Amino acid sequence: MKIKIAIAIFLLCSSIKAQEISINLSGGPSGILYESSEGNGNLKTGGGLGIGYTYFLNNHWGINTGIDVFYNQNAFKLKEGTTINSYEVDDQMTAFEYRVSPKNYQEKQHFVSLAIPVLLQYRTAMSSQSQWYLGFGGKVLFPGKQTIKASADELQLSGYYPDMDLLVENLPSHGFGKVNNWQDNTSADLKTSLLVSLETGLTFKLKENLQLYTGIFADYGFSDLAKNTENTNIVLYDPNGIENTQANGISGNKTLVQKSNYFSAGLQVKLGFSLKKAKEN
Repeated sequence: MKIKIAIAIFLLCSSIKAQEISINLSGGPSGILYESSEGNGNLKTGGGLGIGYTYFLNNHWGINTGIDVFYNQNAFKLKEGTTINSYEVDDQMTAFEYRVSPKNYQEKQHFVSLAIPVLLQYRTAMSSQSQWYLGFGGKVLFPGKQTIKASADELQLSGYYPDMDLLVENLPSHGFGKVNNWQDNTSADLKTSLLVSLETGLTFKLKENLQLYTGIFADYGFSDLAKNTENTNIVLYDPNGIENTQANGISGNKTLVQKSNYFSAGLQVKLGFSLKKAKEN
């Protein structure tokens, strides 16, 4: 549905006669900027492709839009000594506090996003064959599902029953015990976000109707991408045993992750195919 909406917006905008069609390639650190009191997140290198058009108002100003598809990836590692608590119900329908104490817990994450930019572009001549350009505005980001590969050297799964003041740490057949060399895959839904966007660089005239753009860009999201709650653990409780302990991920836990804003920056190369000469001032 998100992709259909994005394509519909692009086709609607394309009804305006474009003066330049562009194809772009970009790359650099891109993904989710995590703010976490219990761990550290790192952006990894991503890359994207896009198609766009610019409607020039005059020799200096234009409006740019299109569709960009980007591959984003992250790494996240919990601090050692962290214990994650959640409230669960066991196979006897008794409520308890589920405690997960991992060693060397980390996640590799990635997702594909689609963005619709609307940028105001300014450009001015540097020489007869080159121009400086600046684009600024916003984008609507439609992220796909986040794929997560989680691993830990050890998981200690415990249950604390406050009514009996009882801590259960070694009852594997009922979901409590120690799991060594654990890993699992899962996924998480992400939310649509509005981005502020900036790009700048130089253009070089290759032919009469062909321009090469070389520059840098940056995008930053205003809101959290993660759909999180206050009480979701990083692994699921299984009352049938610890053999198939399933990952749940860190992004669903508001205690672990306080903020999860999108960020992308890096180098950008475009080929611009002019369909109409810019108007004279």
